[in-house]
Amino acid sequence: MRKLLKAFLILLLTGNIAFGTPIKEIKVEGLKWTKKEFVLRELLFKPGDEFSEEKLKESVRNLLNTHLFYRIEPEVIRKKEGIIVVLKVKEKFPIVPLPKFRLKSEGSYRAGLEVRDYNLLGMGHRLYAGYVKWYKTENESYSYYTYFNLYRIIKNRINLYGGASYSSDREDYIVNSRKKGEYRVKRRELLLGTHLYLDREKVNQVSFGVRPVFTDYSSILKDKQIYYGELSYTRDFSTDMVYYQVGSRFTLSVSQSIPEVSDLTTGNLSVSYTNSVKFGKQRTRIYAAGFGTKLGYSGGGYQLTAPIPGYSSERITGKRYIFGSFSLREPVIDRTVFLKPMVVVGDAFRWWKPDDLLVAPGVELTAFWARLADGIIRFKLFRGIGEGADTQSSLKLTFRW
Repeated sequence: MRKLLKAFLILLLTGNIAFGTPIKEIKVEGLKWTKKEFVLRELLFKPGDEFSEEKLKESVRNLLNTHLFYRIEPEVIRKKEGIIVVLKVKEKFPIVPLPKFRLKSEGSYRAGLEVRDYNLLGMGHRLYAGYVKWYKTENESYSYYTYFNLYRIIKNRINLYGGASYSSDREDYIVNSRKKGEYRVKRRELLLGTHLYLDREKVNQVSFGVRPVFTDYSSILKDKQIYYGELSYTRDFSTDMVYYQVGSRFTLSVSQSIPEVSDLTTGNLSVSYTNSVKFGKQRTRIYAAGFGTKLGYSGGGYQLTAPIPGYSSERITGKRYIFGSFSLREPVIDRTVFLKPMVVVGDAFRWWKPDDLLVAPGVELTAFWARLADGIIRFKLFRGIGEGADTQSSLKLTFRW
């Protein structure tokens, strides 16, 4: 009995250890464009809560995954009356112009400009607007678009996103691998949806949206109106470490036309998985795999495009696709230039079994300046192997997120 009483008194007298030390204050230093309330909302603790190293670590992950900061240094000051948590942050510049350029082997190229604001009103809202056009090609095409994402605007858990785009293309009408004619097609597309974080760590995520697509043909085909309902689930264990990314991400998404109001019963289902594993200081191995299938009936149109570079469009379109990739991301110049050799394998096919194997080796070179954004200048070069292979290169400003 004496031993039990003694143990109880020890626990009582060392309560700061046994029951946790309360958080007295949270300080945020270094903010320029981001509001303090945004930072506090991402934290998994508040003043008065018991301090936890694990919650501090997860809170830093939450902040890094907003992609607004390239450095977050937490400091824990312990005092008798409680703990003071100090977060010293360095922000990325939020407004970025993105010149776009892509070159094909036959001499055609696509050029344009996109402007992005990643931190609208200092609360992590995003607004994009852009214009791109193909040049030196018979199938002249252009598009312009805008997109917004209001971050955690509903009950601090739900994003509201949306956008609009317009494109004009000249396409070939092909039946049984033979060209039967050509037509100009104009597409108007709208988007409105919500994105829900199911937990405070933002690991489990669900989104639902509606995407009306209006397609007008100059000849041959009949105009179509399709209203897609879109649903996706994401399980995200990845962490943006600014100079590299680690962890896995799984996504299941379905896009299906809404009956009665749509001209076609069509849609698609896709599954993707990526995992980035760190080795060395900034090196990562990146594994990815995915599958997609068309849903419903739409005749020979509305084919899916497999994410396999280095081949002509005929080789990578079909009713279904499967792919896998492996890459190594290596620093060439420390924290400035990264080289990523990659190989992508897969197939786009019509029935339920793959009927071919497409192999596309390539390389990606990224010039990097973290203060502005993640991946400033990115050059890609891919060349498929075998029939239908095409040398594809692109040079553009782009971002990992």
